[in-house]
Amino acid sequence: MTLVYFVMYIGMLILISLIDMFIWKQSFFQVIIRLFTLDEGTNEWFVSGTAFMGLICSIVIDYRLRKNKGQKQL
Repeated sequence: MTLVYFVMYIGMLILISLIDMFIWKQSFFQVIIRLFTLDEGTNEWFVSGTAFMGLICSIVIDYRLRKNKGQKQL
């Protein structure tokens, strides 16, 4: 599950970057830098908090799945 989280996060980052490259006519690295710099007035805690909570949830789910798999073998 955690691997799926990282694959989805990176995949969405690349997709958004490619779309922004087409719209803004900038290079890939300029678009990536623009994506990670937040302007004043944006709810940066909301964006980073949501991504962080998604990571924590995927780690907890992985832990529970591994724990249940270990109990079934006994």
